[in-house]
This record gives sequence, C-alpha cells and structure tokens, in this order.
Amino acid sequence: MTQDVTTLITQTLHHWRYGNQAAKLELDDLIVQELHRLARAYMARENTSHTLQATALVNEVFLRLAQVDVDWQDKKHFMAIAAKTMRRILVDHAKRKNAQKRVSLQDQMTFDEDSLPHHQATEELIVLDDLLHKLTAFDERACNMLELSIFGGLTHPEVADVTGLSLSTVEREIRVAQAWLRCQH
Repeated sequence: MTQDVTTLITQTLHHWRYGNQAAKLELDDLIVQELHRLARAYMARENTSHTLQATALVNEVFLRLAQVDVDWQDKKHFMAIAAKTMRRILVDHAKRKNAQKRVSLQDQMTFDEDSLPHHQATEELIVLDDLLHKLTAFDERACNMLELSIFGGLTHPEVADVTGLSLSTVEREIRVAQAWLRCQH
C-alpha cells in the first residue's frame, strides 16, 4: 500500500462523504482494488485446500461493506472495518465447513510468530477468532493491529501507516499480542 493510494482513498472518501456522487464510483473501484490486494495477500498464506477463493471473499466483503451505513473517515477507518469484515466472513465460512466436526484443536495448535498467519486450518481459524475476542478485552489496540496484519494482509510498516503509530510500537504490540495468544493456548 503506497502513501498515494492511502491519500487517494482518504480524499475520495471525504469527497463522497460531502456529497460528490461521482466519487462513489471512483471509491468503489479503489475499494475493490484494495480488497483484492488484501484478499490475495491473505489467501496466499492460507492452506491450498481452502475452499473460499479470493474473488469470492472480495465480493462478499464488498457486498457487506456496501450495505452498512458508515461515515467513512479515512483509509485507516476503512481498513479496520474491512479487516474485521474479512475476519467475520472467513470465520463464518470455517464454522459452516466444520459444522459436522466438533473437534477441539486447542491442544494441537501452536501460535508461534511464524505459524500464526500461515496455513491456518479452518478449525484453527475458529479458535484464533475466539482468542482474538478475548484479546480485545485485554488489549483492543493490539488486537486491531494483529487483525490488520492477519486478516488485512498488511505488513508491520503498513499497519504503522494505517494506525498512525510508529513501526516500533506496532512491532512491540503485535509481539505482546502474539505472546498473549501463546499464553492463552
């Protein structure tokens, strides 16, 4: 994500917010492009047997975002809501896929720094979602950063850009969140 894209989306959001209907069409294109980038980044780390394709994920996220009445503030606001929406869709998909299976994998899972965003089985995604709900109560800001990283597909520098925090703060808080997840396991 470049600063130009961030600025363009933020400016377009503001134009639309203040009544420029042409900005809505431009925004739709920008959002779809950004969602495709996020979905490709996330799905590239997923297990190759995942049954949800990036395009289907983008379409579902876009449809859900289009239905909510949100007063978009800026790119940061959009990214936070898009990452949460993507998380909900992926978790709902995993729950539906595993409706027949009632196996608890918490004892089998590891949440080390390298495996957290990679090759998550659907069962692991459900457990991760439960843990992220608990993390929100412990440290909501760190949870949001972790969510942007995992579900938004953002690198640590991109998370820093989106949140307006320093890279060292983002890295430290994500490390703390990951350590908290390991302790909960």
